[in-house]
Amino acid sequence: MAIQSPKPPCRVSRRGMLALASGLLAAPWTRAQKSSWPQQPIKFVIGYPPGGGGDGVGRPLALGLERHLGVPVVLDYRPGAGGAIAAQLVANAPSDGYTLYLADNGAISVTPAYRAVGYRPSDFSYIGGIGELPMVLVVHPEVQAEDIRELAALSHKRPKGLSYASGGVGSIPHLEAEMMRLEARMNTVHVAYKGSGQASTDLISGVVDFAFFAPTGVAQHVQSGRLKALAVTTRERIPVLPSVPTVAELGFPSLQATYMSGVLAPRNLPPAVFDRLAAALSTVLADPEVVRNLEASGLVVAHRAPAPARDAFERDLDRWRNLIKAANLKLD
Repeated sequence: MAIQSPKPPCRVSRRGMLALASGLLAAPWTRAQKSSWPQQPIKFVIGYPPGGGGDGVGRPLALGLERHLGVPVVLDYRPGAGGAIAAQLVANAPSDGYTLYLADNGAISVTPAYRAVGYRPSDFSYIGGIGELPMVLVVHPEVQAEDIRELAALSHKRPKGLSYASGGVGSIPHLEAEMMRLEARMNTVHVAYKGSGQASTDLISGVVDFAFFAPTGVAQHVQSGRLKALAVTTRERIPVLPSVPTVAELGFPSLQATYMSGVLAPRNLPPAVFDRLAAALSTVLADPEVVRNLEASGLVVAHRAPAPARDAFERDLDRWRNLIKAANLKLD
C-alpha cells in the first residue's frame, strides 16, 4: 500500500501575518465605534418658531434625551409651510441618528394628503409616539346650542348658515370642522385666519360662531364664560375641562381627532442606532418629571412604540385624504 507523503507545514508570509494581526486589532475597534453612538450633539428639528407650542413639548424631551444619551440635544427651529419645511429637511438628512424631528400629524398626515411637499410619510424612521393634543369645540356664548345636534339644527335656521374659524386652510381644526359638517349635515361657512390667535379673538368677539381649538388656548375663556364648550374630540374627557362631554358621548364617535406628536428621523437608520433611540424615548416618557412638563403644555402623554406610531400616522393620512375627497375641498 502506498504511503502518502506528509503535507508540508502551512507557511504564512510576513505580510499575511501583519494583515491578520491588523484585522484582529481592528475588529474590536470597529465594534466599539459602532456601539459608541452617539459621539456628537443631536439636532432636534421643530417646525414652529421659538416660544410656540413646539417648545412646550420639544424642550422637556430634549432635556430627557440629553440625560439618557449623554450628548447635547439642540433644538433647531425651522418654521413655515405648516411644518413641511422641517419635515423635508429631516427627510433629506443623513441617516446617522444625529437629526431628529418633533413631528405632528399636520405635517406628516395632513399636508401630504392634499399637496406635493417633497417627502412622503415613508421617508422617515418612526422612533415612537409621544402623545396627543385634544381639540375642543367652542362656540360664542350667544349661539343657542348645547351640543352638536343642536348646533347642526341651528345652522339650518340661518340663511347663511353658521361661520367657523380656523388658523388656516388645511389645518387640522379646519378639516375637523369639515368632517363635522358632513357627519352632522350642517350648513357652515369657513373663515380662515393666519394663525389661531386672531381666530380666537374673533370668536370671543362674536365675529364667527364656532371653532375647534386646543384646550390650552381656550380653557380660560370657557371657565370665564367668554366661550362655551360643547365637546372634546378625545376618547375620554380631559382634566382641564372635566364637565365637557366627548364627541362620542354626543353620538359622533367618528369625530374623534387630535394633534398627534412623535419623534421621527430619516429612514434607514442603522438598526443599533434606531433601537437605542427608541429605548431612550421610551425611558424618557416614563420619567414623571418629563411627563409633568409635557402635560403642562396640554399634551396627553401616551407613548407609542415605533410600529404603532408609524401605523397611527399612516391611518391619519388615509383618513384626511378620504375626507378631502368626500368634502370636495380645494386646499391649494
